[in-house]
Amino acid sequence: MRKTNRQYFAVILLLLSMLLLVAFSFSFLVGRYAVPSKTVWEIILSRIFSIEPSWEETLETVILQVRLPRILLAILVGGALSLSGASYQTLFKNPMVSPDILGVSAGAGFGAALAMVNDASWWEIQLCAFVFGMAAVVLTYFIGYTIGRQAITVLILGGLVVSSLFQALLSIVKTMADTDNALPSITFWLMGSLGRGSGREVLFLLPAVIISSVLLFFFRHQINALSTGEDEAAAMGVNVPLTKLVVVVASTLMTVSAVSISGIIGWVGLVVPHVARMISGSSFSRLAPVSFLIGGCFLLTIDDVVRGIEGVELPLGVLTALIGTPIFILLLYRVRKGWS
Repeated sequence: MRKTNRQYFAVILLLLSMLLLVAFSFSFLVGRYAVPSKTVWEIILSRIFSIEPSWEETLETVILQVRLPRILLAILVGGALSLSGASYQTLFKNPMVSPDILGVSAGAGFGAALAMVNDASWWEIQLCAFVFGMAAVVLTYFIGYTIGRQAITVLILGGLVVSSLFQALLSIVKTMADTDNALPSITFWLMGSLGRGSGREVLFLLPAVIISSVLLFFFRHQINALSTGEDEAAAMGVNVPLTKLVVVVASTLMTVSAVSISGIIGWVGLVVPHVARMISGSSFSRLAPVSFLIGGCFLLTIDDVVRGIEGVELPLGVLTALIGTPIFILLLYRVRKGWS
């Protein structure tokens, strides 16, 4: 039976990887400039092998400097948010938990808005979003440690308090913002977009995702044990405070890195882990890779839709909400008898 389960999981990973590869390949064909699929691969392979250019220089710029970074960012952001959501849902044993439960999004939104009001450059906006997103989680964790000694309930309540605080500060900044320039920029950033993504953002996000994923992988058994309850995990020899800290640090690093680049993209980290759990089961060692692959494929598909609409670029957060809401309602109906 165990061998059959392993074979089933291997098949699932293979199918999801192939699906992501297909979405990755197709995404190069989406955009204002029509590029033949053969030309796309010739341009990409020309960076590895010696291929005589038979295409315009403009097409190479579009493929390598515009579409490739955006495609990679969509995969990394979607995967990071989904993996963070799965980690938090397992830690808190709560299906309603999302990556911003500890105040990351609210803190990052305030930081980005504060930078925009002061006419900051794009990298300064990202830096401010990252710093304040991390600060929000540190404040939440400090509240949880001081009041409840890292009790799960106190952490969640602390996250709600910190989120409300930064939302209030964000409202103040929006009230003071220039209505012609700063305020529209703040509003659009808060709804999420990958339109300004570049290779620099990929190089920033990739190490954060790798480091966080490796941390979660090494603690996968402890996280599984913790999902049964803190007392039960401690009885099995698990260092509960350390495991909780690892989950919070790894998930926060992924989330704040993604949000600082893409803005606030809701529903991905809430809905995708539920879909992944229906496919892989509740074991975190299987749930984590499945969540990452589905999340990357999902956000990449949504971004393709955004890029495929001519004349206007809708914010990613709008489409993820439109699609995620009915999916989540359906999932709630299917699991109305309980969640594990």
